[in-house]
Amino acid sequence: AAIALPYYMDPENSSGIVMTESQASWFVSLKAPMQMLGNLLAGGAMEKFGRKTTITFSSILLIISSAILALAPNYELLLIGGFLNGTSVGLVRPAIVLQLSEIGLIRLRGLMGSLMTLTPNVGYLYGLLLGALVPVNLVPWVVVGPSILYILLSWLVVESPVWLVQQGRSEDARLALSKLRGPAYNLESEIGELENLLSKSSPGFGLVEFSRRRFVTPLLVLSVIFFSHASVGWDILSYYGLTIFKFPGVDISAGGVAMMYQSSFTLGLLLAPLLMSRLGRRIQFISGGICLSITLIIIGAYYRFNLFSSTPSTSWIPVLLILINGIVFGLGFGPVPYTLAGELFPQHLKSVGSGVTTAMRYAGQFVQLKMYPIVRESLGLEGVFWMNAATSLAACIFVYMFLPETRNKTYTELSNIF
Repeated sequence: AAIALPYYMDPENSSGIVMTESQASWFVSLKAPMQMLGNLLAGGAMEKFGRKTTITFSSILLIISSAILALAPNYELLLIGGFLNGTSVGLVRPAIVLQLSEIGLIRLRGLMGSLMTLTPNVGYLYGLLLGALVPVNLVPWVVVGPSILYILLSWLVVESPVWLVQQGRSEDARLALSKLRGPAYNLESEIGELENLLSKSSPGFGLVEFSRRRFVTPLLVLSVIFFSHASVGWDILSYYGLTIFKFPGVDISAGGVAMMYQSSFTLGLLLAPLLMSRLGRRIQFISGGICLSITLIIIGAYYRFNLFSSTPSTSWIPVLLILINGIVFGLGFGPVPYTLAGELFPQHLKSVGSGVTTAMRYAGQFVQLKMYPIVRESLGLEGVFWMNAATSLAACIFVYMFLPETRNKTYTELSNIF
């Protein structure tokens, strides 16, 4: 949507589809509620069919949606393609979160959580780079390439050992762990811990299970964290960046700045595992949120007091601030919630818990993207950035008060954390 938005808003584009500002805001923002729907459906799909099958199905759905977006002759079909695309993305994210969390060693869970945030960002950067080189109607085919590659190579992917044990398929779980850990690894201790935890879990998904403290507390805590995650400006800068990144005296296009911004976020994500393995989730999130707020306050001041300059020596300062913002978000704030989604919930409720809480991120994204034109019109861009800064600080306070540390904890320790 971010790549195609300027094209479809141009009255002289060759597609025959010209969007008004209102239509453009719906085109950008309606993907979020469909991602929410996908998140909510993902819980049941992962529980019934497994993590791997859910990922495969969502990849097929993404290919279908890309075909619709590429061939759509009118605005309505573009929306339908966007709806299916959002649903497929919503289905796949919780499944990948759990798959990475459940196949990784304890000491690698932080790294796996960072990869969960890194890979979509690299995909977005990949779309921006190639989208600048090919016609807009071919962009959906470019973006869907990795999904096609995954389906071709999916036979190499193992199913989650946790899900296999939960289904009573302990021998299949042993085979999966053997492929993941190697022949010299002692499988029985890990299989034994999983069987012990799952044997203590109540069967099914009755209301009693959903009302227990060990499910409700992490559900509420992580829902607030995910909603805040979508409300600190990254989505606005990513989706509306091509209309925001225009600075006096900067001889680079908005598309070029957008690529630099996504690259800065990617750099932060690449470095994030080094922090997560040493600092823990709480400190990484809080320190990242504070630094993020500082950059947002300064960027807002540039707009409020019109500090932009066409002098070569100072004209690049706003761009530098945007890039620092991207690095800080990727380094501190960005990867932590996805790691927590694979850690905070009891084993037998992870599918539902991660699906519901990830959906809250897309609820926040929808609010941000839909309200952005209204807030910008009434408060200016400085108001947008300062509201994002306030949200970031509030999230830091919330995490300090309510989030326990999960770093280096075993499955058993995590199951008793609340």
